[in-house]
Amino acid sequence: MKHILNLLVFFSVLLSVSFVSASTGTKSFSVKSEEIDFINPQTQEPLKLIFWYPYNTERKCVGAQLCIAKQARFDQGIVLTHGAMGSTRELNWLGYAMASQGFVTVGVNHYGESWAYGQDKVDARRVLEMWRRPKEVSATLDLLEKNKMSAGKVFKRNIDWSNTTAIGFSSGGATVIALAGGRQNPLLMLNYCDSAKAKGDLGCSYLPKNSAPTKPAEEAYASHIDARIARAVALEPAAGHIATKESLSNIKTPVLIIGARNSDFLPFDHHAGFYSRHITTAKLVTLEGDEGHFVFLDTCDHTFKAQGLSLCKDKPGVDRRKVQERLYPHIFSFIYSNPKSLHP
Repeated sequence: MKHILNLLVFFSVLLSVSFVSASTGTKSFSVKSEEIDFINPQTQEPLKLIFWYPYNTERKCVGAQLCIAKQARFDQGIVLTHGAMGSTRELNWLGYAMASQGFVTVGVNHYGESWAYGQDKVDARRVLEMWRRPKEVSATLDLLEKNKMSAGKVFKRNIDWSNTTAIGFSSGGATVIALAGGRQNPLLMLNYCDSAKAKGDLGCSYLPKNSAPTKPAEEAYASHIDARIARAVALEPAAGHIATKESLSNIKTPVLIIGARNSDFLPFDHHAGFYSRHITTAKLVTLEGDEGHFVFLDTCDHTFKAQGLSLCKDKPGVDRRKVQERLYPHIFSFIYSNPKSLHP
């Protein structure tokens, strides 16, 4: 059964990559995916990264862990960040698509939140400690720029990580906006979640129910802008209710926001819509049908749920793979039309 599932995933990815190449009018690269364990130099916690990359089919590399195709895009990189208590393995559709077009793509699994480290390492309190996430992405970029491992290099050639596209889903969407300059005020959460505005907002369900929330760390209010982030793509971004309007209006980095108008998890007006109204550099793409929050995850067939919603089962009439195929042109067009960072 495991081999059958692997084959299904392979052919699903193959079809997606073929569609991307057709929609962008470019030749696709052969893609490999590999997971490598690092240590976060800032926290000394494990840092599990997933690499999707266009690989060199002609020969093996000497002195490097990943053998990147010679025609790959070394002038920029892409980093992915997942939703609350998820994993960038769930963004496999994006990782393969980006790598098929020559971009070395790195998925950050946030320690303490991600099941990629094992369920015994998941701490639900980390969901509210969102300030940790952009710092982990910045630490990842530090490691990638050094391009060193105990047994040699990660890549044979250096990649320009000062020109990075950050793509995030849900809490990951809020993460990439923070990296672009958005700041948060966690104290806004209590008033919002106690108000009528929060009706249907399942993000509020992460608040502790039987105890008073702990005082946010000073870092929760700080700026986590990283000038290496040249473009940000936020898929169904969370935490709009704690984002400060002033910080959003000061963002200079190009931002693409993609949200579901009828999201079953995060009310559009208070999250994706809120960000798009207050980020002057933002471009908004809206899914106007019955697409739900988890339509941005890989197709799957398990029975896991988040706050009572299935991660795999979409509403009748919604074809997750076709929805994602419709998004590829928007994402690639955004990347290609914003080639350089606007940071000074």
